[in-house]
Amino acid sequence: MKMDGSLVDGKSFVLNALKCFGISRLSVSKVEVLEGSMEGKHLVITCTLTVNNQEIPTHALIDCTATGIAFMDQDFARHHQIPLQESKEKRQVEVINGRPIESGDITQIAKVGMRIQDRKEQLPMFITKLGHYPMVLGIPWLRLHIVAVLFASDTVTFGSKYFTTLCHDAPVTVQGVPEEPLEPVY
Repeated sequence: MKMDGSLVDGKSFVLNALKCFGISRLSVSKVEVLEGSMEGKHLVITCTLTVNNQEIPTHALIDCTATGIAFMDQDFARHHQIPLQESKEKRQVEVINGRPIESGDITQIAKVGMRIQDRKEQLPMFITKLGHYPMVLGIPWLRLHIVAVLFASDTVTFGSKYFTTLCHDAPVTVQGVPEEPLEPVY
């Protein structure tokens, strides 16, 4: 490629000689990242499930990499005696490196009422072994509600037409929990 002008798919681009990669003209090589700030906590929100007219206060991980609408931990479901149904087909879950999850295929679902602040909905959830979180809300759920996630302030804002028509009159912002929840013991 030329440094003064190149064609890619018929479009002209001007390339500059760079000594390091940059994002928005912020030189990555000139920013010192402290090792302690390379990790962060997950975005977790509080919610309440309704099962057989019983309310169960809990929390859910917001996961913008989970490709299912929602997941529930099988031990959480068993502990709270949440009715389960056989799914119409088995589903394989892959972990981040593409391997199947150790707990095996998903073969059950639960249909529960879920409330986040004043917002209520009926939600189908895949049952699997999650471990640390009782529930995970995935990409299809985030897309359905067209949420705005602000990771810097740990907030989730619901403002879609679906949300304002069925659930609430105006957009609602939910604050993530300030502390990482402890792993449940059942």
